[in-house]
Amino acid sequence: MVILGLNAFGQNPSACLAVDGKLRAFSHEERFNRLKGSHGLFPSQATSWCLASQGFNIGEVDKIAINWDCHKYPFTALRNLASVALKGTLGRKRDRRVGSAGDGLGGVVNYLNLYRPANYQSMIYAALRESGFRGHLPELVYVNHHLSHAYQAYYQSGFDDALVLVADGHGEDTCVSGYSVRGGKFSRILHYPVPYSLGWFYGGFTAYLGFHANRDEGKLMGLAAYGEEGKADNPWLQRLDRILKVNGDGFDLDPYFFKLGGNYHHSRYTDALVKFITGYDPTLRPVGVGEKAQVGGQETNRYLLPQYIDLAFAVQTRLEDALLAVVKNMLSQTSLNRICLAGGVFMNCKANHAIAQLPEIEDAFIHPAASDDGSAIGAAYWVSRQLGADTRDPLRHVQYGAAFSNEAMQKALDVCGVEYHALEDTAATTAKLLTQGKIIGWFQGGAEMGARALGGRSIIACPDRTAVKQVVNSRIKFRESWRPYCPSLPRENQKEYLQGSIPLPFMIRAEKATELLARQAPATVHVDNTVRPQTVDQGVLPLWHHLICETGKLTGVPVLLNTSFNVRGEPMVNSPFDAIRTFFSTGLDALVMGDFLVLKKG
Repeated sequence: MVILGLNAFGQNPSACLAVDGKLRAFSHEERFNRLKGSHGLFPSQATSWCLASQGFNIGEVDKIAINWDCHKYPFTALRNLASVALKGTLGRKRDRRVGSAGDGLGGVVNYLNLYRPANYQSMIYAALRESGFRGHLPELVYVNHHLSHAYQAYYQSGFDDALVLVADGHGEDTCVSGYSVRGGKFSRILHYPVPYSLGWFYGGFTAYLGFHANRDEGKLMGLAAYGEEGKADNPWLQRLDRILKVNGDGFDLDPYFFKLGGNYHHSRYTDALVKFITGYDPTLRPVGVGEKAQVGGQETNRYLLPQYIDLAFAVQTRLEDALLAVVKNMLSQTSLNRICLAGGVFMNCKANHAIAQLPEIEDAFIHPAASDDGSAIGAAYWVSRQLGADTRDPLRHVQYGAAFSNEAMQKALDVCGVEYHALEDTAATTAKLLTQGKIIGWFQGGAEMGARALGGRSIIACPDRTAVKQVVNSRIKFRESWRPYCPSLPRENQKEYLQGSIPLPFMIRAEKATELLARQAPATVHVDNTVRPQTVDQGVLPLWHHLICETGKLTGVPVLLNTSFNVRGEPMVNSPFDAIRTFFSTGLDALVMGDFLVLKKG
């Protein structure tokens, strides 16, 4: 049984292939076309690669699983939106200065038409034809979006009975949904309809601070940590009650600050939000991308001003509080103590940590591709189960993307005219270079799914000096100087360096650093003493584990600074040619690709 799962025409398009209920291939379209996010595109190259990598053609695919239930468009979705708009009109005083409920509905007709079943099928089939696929095309099966997320998280968790929580921007008619799973049977026990969206809440403030919504939420999370010190005096912790108020069993959100209103400043928040924030502090106006400010005669990014940091901290805190309230509600309804999390909101590793720390939670699995990209996997599992397959498929690693043989890598080096050396012991040689202070591009195995580099497409360095973070930021990544980097360490050394003991293989959950980690690997510890770690199991990623241990033998610190192999604004490298180009266009000192080493002269 061969199921092709697709996330198309939306956020971060992707494709996957499930064979007999098990994931065999996955890729983001951006990794091939080199367009960050590739929003709104069809995953043509990802689809072609998934099929070719497993030796299938399109005619051998039994079904194509789509991670949206298009049968809910246009009528069910339209009724829901009309109901919300009507309630807003009746329940709010009209304020001509900030727009009205009807002002934000201009794009609704186009949105509803996009997902109409006949239209969506035509778009998929036309895109497949344009991608070069000929002959019979498989039937499309539409899967509920939140159920797709729930299936991806549950069936890759390895848990038996568990809770599943999904939170994102929105599905067809849902923004937050909770399920109990017993004996493989899903029962929905919690539901927040559109437009009561925690994803819109967080994305709106991401945009307000001058970042790109649906891409840079991690920057808001990183910025929020700088507000930890002054949290006792932060006025926004109370003021945000007007927008998102947490109660005993969940939250109340006013969506008119983000949708269904005038959007003069930005499509992700309404004029009402600008009026609300600047009414308290006129200096807290929306930030333009890259906008600067003068502080003590020094030029700095505007969002680094103290008042913006306070706002970011309050937004992060309020998100965590809302999610904790929802999880506690689910726990109170059941006797289950394991939880699976998926949906774009759960790319927030600090919120994930807060949930996992609840005393009632025995274990938490957060899917490393929690956003819409990963929901293609859940859709493929749902269809596979309908056809009788066993979809229990515990996730041990994320290297399901494009992989290349040593021969293919050597050919790429030869084509580019690059001088290289063949290595007898790749890990040992790389470790020696790291101890010399070299910053290295590491290209091994399959490309990772999700947003994190986990030993396949990584930039690595020894983390013993805080200054190395600034070097990577300024010479290689070309990104904001205040953003943190992550540690990768052997699973067996976890107790020395992390305060928690649960394996954390995917950099999707924050953890508190021990004093030893802060002292020995300061470049990986954020200002609030948190890290976003990868604990590495020797049996899962043997070469990556060997490299970290070899470095530890030489330095006494078995920890590597590990960040994604890319520069700001670009996707992670995918092919050997991507790696070579990025190596020579940045300040990287060395490239270790397969069993080959490239060094810069001089």
